[in-house]
Amino acid sequence: MIFLSGQRIAPEHVLNSDQLNPAEQKIIEAMLTSPARYDYSSMRELSFETSFRNHTIQSATALIHSGAKFATFAKTYGNDMFWRRSPEGALELRYNVPAALGIRDIFERGSLYAFECATAIVVIFYFALLRMIGDQAFNAAFPTITLYDWHYEKLPVYSEIRNDFLPGDCLYFANPDFDPARPEWRGENAIYFGYDQFAAFGLGILTAEQVIQRLNSFRKRGATQSAYLMSHVTRVDILELLSRIQR
Repeated sequence: MIFLSGQRIAPEHVLNSDQLNPAEQKIIEAMLTSPARYDYSSMRELSFETSFRNHTIQSATALIHSGAKFATFAKTYGNDMFWRRSPEGALELRYNVPAALGIRDIFERGSLYAFECATAIVVIFYFALLRMIGDQAFNAAFPTITLYDWHYEKLPVYSEIRNDFLPGDCLYFANPDFDPARPEWRGENAIYFGYDQFAAFGLGILTAEQVIQRLNSFRKRGATQSAYLMSHVTRVDILELLSRIQR
């Protein structure tokens, strides 16, 4: 359900807009049919939400095809021209390197990068925002960036338990019987595209069942419990993000 200034809006008031591309229409349809309530004070806020989710999907696809590799924290690396690797395995933006340049380089020269899946989700969110607001505004919003697990600077990221998913959400596949020798496969963060398609960094663009099958191949000997998709959603608080970049 979508509410605008406290009033529930009818599908025809948003789905027939010439400003929506097919991906954004799919996002709106998911919001309209969701039992959850999505409140906005203006069409601009709703448009920002759908655009950010659309760019998140595009950025996830771009990262999958960038050549960047999946790696543990101990084996993380990046382009030394722009990023310094800390002893803990974080990639820290070098002094005087514009944040937009550093983030864009991951997608343009992905073969120079390797990191784990939570870091990949944050990178995807950063690139989605960069594509929306441009280099100058992005550099002003993020004078420094550290890429490490769920470290996301000023991005208002939150997680909650829920069963209704929207395209552009980050979902989590748990693998409780993972092989202790491969702890990086205890689970997988993935961007949901809608229609049972997920961008799972290190695995590819797959259906939920395919992600589960891949995770099951990394279970310990004698495993009895399959990997599964959790009722756990990670999102960017779009209204808070819009407020922060306007300051």
